[in-house]
Amino acid sequence: MEPLVNQSKIPMIAITVHPSKYNGTQDPESWLQDIRFFCRLHGIDDEEDIVSFALLKVDPMILIPEKTVSFSGLIRALKSHVTYPVMSASALHSLRQLKYSSNMEMTDFISTFLSLCRSANITNLMEQKHYLLNSLHDDNIRNILANKFRNVDEFDWVIKIFQGILYEYPLHQIRYGSRITIKHCVTGQYLSHGEHKPVEPGSQNSRVYCNGCKPKENEVWIVTSPYGENKSHGDSTHINSLIGLCHEKSRANLSASDKPGNHAAFASSGKDINCNWVVKRHTTESGCHNDLNGAWAIGDIIILENANSKLPLYSRAQDYEGNQEVSLEGDGYEENNKWYAEIIG
Repeated sequence: MEPLVNQSKIPMIAITVHPSKYNGTQDPESWLQDIRFFCRLHGIDDEEDIVSFALLKVDPMILIPEKTVSFSGLIRALKSHVTYPVMSASALHSLRQLKYSSNMEMTDFISTFLSLCRSANITNLMEQKHYLLNSLHDDNIRNILANKFRNVDEFDWVIKIFQGILYEYPLHQIRYGSRITIKHCVTGQYLSHGEHKPVEPGSQNSRVYCNGCKPKENEVWIVTSPYGENKSHGDSTHINSLIGLCHEKSRANLSASDKPGNHAAFASSGKDINCNWVVKRHTTESGCHNDLNGAWAIGDIIILENANSKLPLYSRAQDYEGNQEVSLEGDGYEENNKWYAEIIG
């Protein structure tokens, strides 16, 4: 009777670290691939010889039918054992819990994700997209990727898009200290503050308005810490964050009146609670402003709600001086409450 494994090749195998024993906690196909690589590395190419060697590495509690001599037969036997569905369920649980962090190496994350998909037998592209999106903490970037995934029918491209967006996305986040312009979505005009035009005679507060289709120095604002807080330069802002807005050229702060019935928005040389603004995602559905979280980034259609008066920033048609009036008005769901931020430099 011929030996199961070529005897001349056993010594080389013996002095090399062997693949792990199969005990039902591994993915059978990945484990067998390691066995095959190990054998090929040592010159064992015959399928029956490789299977014979693999059987020696299977835990005795896992019974393999006699005359199992092929890779497919071995995989079928391993998957028919009760340990396989338990392992698959465990992998699926881990896949559902998997979260991507910017502190992780992208290659490590993708490798773990692919391994769990294979172990959990997740082969459907829609399911793979679902679990990849589920790994993200940030609702905003999840929505961006979901839109980009919609018409992609190759998993390799899904991974490439995922990697590209996550590498690029931090450059699009608006942070405390960011220099931005604030564009009114309906008219395309920019929130502006130029020369001092008092809101009323003798006032130190001056008018803000919307002006121009191309931003200039009077349309540049800096995202600052809100009154009463001390945010560090570079800290990320999020939907529902409290912020301040300082006009870069004049150093005045975007503010709002706290007098009953007065809905004026203006630039103030000082800073108080009326200078605090809440960044909210614009929606046309009542009660949904606070449902979506995530970082505030380029591409977000937002409302700017004054934190003290609870009224949103609003703009309408041009006034008698040819500028577009800005005030606090509306319920936050109107088209004239929609704004869009762009990062400058």
